[in-house]
Amino acid sequence: MTVNLIRYSRSFTFACIALLTITLTTASATTLAKISAGEAEKFVTKLKIHYQKTLPIAGFSMTHNYLYLGHNASYTSWDYKAPNRYTAFKVTEFDLEKEHYFENVIHNYSGGRKHDEVHFQNDTESFRYAKNGVPYGKHIVRQSMDDYEGFKNLILVNVDFFAVRPLLEETNIATTIKLHQDKVSGKTTLIYKSANDEVAEYVFGDSPLRLLSLNNKSMRRVYFYDDYQTTNGITFARSIVQYTNGDMTPTFIKHIENIDIIDGIEPEKLQIPQGYGSEHPKSDGVLVSKEIAPGLYLVTDSSARRNSLFKINDDEIMVFGASGYTALAKKTIKLIGDKFPNKKINSVYVTHPHRSDIAGLKVYVDQGIKILADEYTITAIKAYPDFADDIDSFKFQTIASEQVIAGAHFYVLENQHSKRQSFVHFKDSEIIFQADFLHIAFDNTIAMVIPSYTRTFIDFVRHQQLKFTRIVGNYQNNNISVEVMNKTYDAMM
Repeated sequence: MTVNLIRYSRSFTFACIALLTITLTTASATTLAKISAGEAEKFVTKLKIHYQKTLPIAGFSMTHNYLYLGHNASYTSWDYKAPNRYTAFKVTEFDLEKEHYFENVIHNYSGGRKHDEVHFQNDTESFRYAKNGVPYGKHIVRQSMDDYEGFKNLILVNVDFFAVRPLLEETNIATTIKLHQDKVSGKTTLIYKSANDEVAEYVFGDSPLRLLSLNNKSMRRVYFYDDYQTTNGITFARSIVQYTNGDMTPTFIKHIENIDIIDGIEPEKLQIPQGYGSEHPKSDGVLVSKEIAPGLYLVTDSSARRNSLFKINDDEIMVFGASGYTALAKKTIKLIGDKFPNKKINSVYVTHPHRSDIAGLKVYVDQGIKILADEYTITAIKAYPDFADDIDSFKFQTIASEQVIAGAHFYVLENQHSKRQSFVHFKDSEIIFQADFLHIAFDNTIAMVIPSYTRTFIDFVRHQQLKFTRIVGNYQNNNISVEVMNKTYDAMM
């Protein structure tokens, strides 16, 4: 880990300097000398000679990892004021001729949460599945056959000799490629406009000839390439730093450990392993409700990937966990209104301030509905950028741990998923509603790696001797039993 952090630090320094250099170079147009179309063709020919050993490569295996630093992590982090930096490790294989791919990716999130997934596409099918049970259990997820092209474009841009292939394959250089040379730095810039009007700017160093950066202006992504080494006869940049949407800090810092040429992907990697069952249920987008205890209703759809509750209190209704996104909030409010037209929603409860839990709150606010949340969560909601113009119209009610409101017992915990995260216990109904403390698939598969905050939650429930027969998860499983909770805890031992 120490070695990788040193590499990341070196890459970050290089990228910052390079980004400043390119910005200044672009701004100082007087330092650029325009070259004729003939010179552009000569330079592309030079590139073809330089990359000629890589041109026949149609199958490869790559071991790589990255550190995610994106600012968008603020509202998926432990503390919105200090975004998490998570890592991922990947083994990726491509067969460019057959249009097959295989990838095993392990994402390491805060609190010890780990997603170990496989994605693949063969001639007729594209699937993903979880190796460690999270989040799909033993279900498989069908992907679109269009997934290959998008995934290929996402991965190949990180390999310098694949990133330049559009230049090498272009036949109309005179009209699609403009070439400039910086007399001060000696760098060569190629501005390429593809047939579909996408614009990319490539910067090459001349001593030795190598790709230094790629600015995909259409996608607003900038890549810097460094730490060139030769392994197994292939020379490639091992360090890639990506900037997105004009940010001056990196989104990803990536490192390629190794690239191997392969003749094709082993057939067993392009098949569902034994032990996996049916496809993960798809959503039809239609919400339905079911009374699971007197006056307490579960709201879900055909996929049950997202679940919420609402509780009837005389003429008023409390909603729990249905504010993740605008469409969900609208459909939930309509469902409740159609079912109980003479009752009014007076509050919506939020467990913690992650984007996937608060993004739809404005829909409730517009109807005068107050937000129930702990103090930290309310502070985070008030700072959420998308609410900045309307935050004065938000009404809040702060909940404290062990507070009881209309028969709902609230508990607020410190844990490693969110700085403050609460759940609710319906004591009379013996039901708990929680979000992200337990990551348990529909089929009750017990994950092989359990986050620390899952232990925090279970220890607390046991210590408080909270009696329950069912845990409703805001995500995935809405009917977690005491037995499954105990098995989950035992998996950590």
